[in-house]
Amino acid sequence: MSRFPATPWKPHEPRFILPTFEGLECRLGFSIPIWHKAIDAKYLRSLVAGSLKKNLWEAVKDLGPEFASLLRSGFSSNLRFKLHVLSRDGEYLASREIPSTHKPGASFEIDLTRLIAELGLAPRDYLIVAVMSHGRMDAYRSSPGSFSMTYVDQDNVAIYRTGAFARPLNEGRLKSHVGFTGINPKILATEDFVSSLMLLNHSSDPDYAHAARPSSILIREDGEQLKGDFGEIPPLGAREMSVVDLFGSGVFDFLKPFGGRGTTVTTCVGVTLASLHLQRSNDNRRTILGIEHSRPAHMNLMGIMQH
Repeated sequence: MSRFPATPWKPHEPRFILPTFEGLECRLGFSIPIWHKAIDAKYLRSLVAGSLKKNLWEAVKDLGPEFASLLRSGFSSNLRFKLHVLSRDGEYLASREIPSTHKPGASFEIDLTRLIAELGLAPRDYLIVAVMSHGRMDAYRSSPGSFSMTYVDQDNVAIYRTGAFARPLNEGRLKSHVGFTGINPKILATEDFVSSLMLLNHSSDPDYAHAARPSSILIREDGEQLKGDFGEIPPLGAREMSVVDLFGSGVFDFLKPFGGRGTTVTTCVGVTLASLHLQRSNDNRRTILGIEHSRPAHMNLMGIMQH
């Protein structure tokens, strides 16, 4: 498996992984708040409070590289961005730096479908690791605002938002994880709509090598349950499973007495996973009607639930 180039990101650089979908126009957007500053008194107070919870050596190891980066940039509030393209199996394929720097108040949008074509990659499903040069200098070590992902086909638009973080994830030498539990109380399996769950086995370590194998339970209103094996998710990879993939074609009859609605609980021991909840049309196209991060795409479902 091809691995990342040397130092694809630094510990203080916020990043996250997002999917692209073959056949859809996929766009990544970000707006930098006008109030964003690389460092100010509020952030310093937060950093001091966080450092008091650690010993001196831990605080220096954690914050030293971040301060060094800010010093090299002249404590600039401008941000730079780069993108790494992975297969859904977590294999590194290509990188692209966004050439310009962006000031507070600026915004940008990248056509990821076009980017993938420009990199000479075939049309298929991919993952993008978005990395920003630095973020908020506080205990969250995060992006100053939210990224937006927009997926467009000829009939529909689906959008979700999330932030980037520089905290350790699935990196045993820095932070151990008890496990993952994800709950979706808005599952649909009807003649028209089918829910699916995408899990991303991400990490702050570019050399992360641990595969995850979650399991799911589908619960209907009367408490009856179905169990399903989610399958293996490669390190730095992702896997999407519909409720039909997880629980079989009998899921329609199982949920029919309750209007096709149910709740899933997905668990995985020892790792932290990112989750995306999708609603797709129940046809050969399986069009994405709604997508949301960590929680059901409820705002995208208002019309569906009234249907």
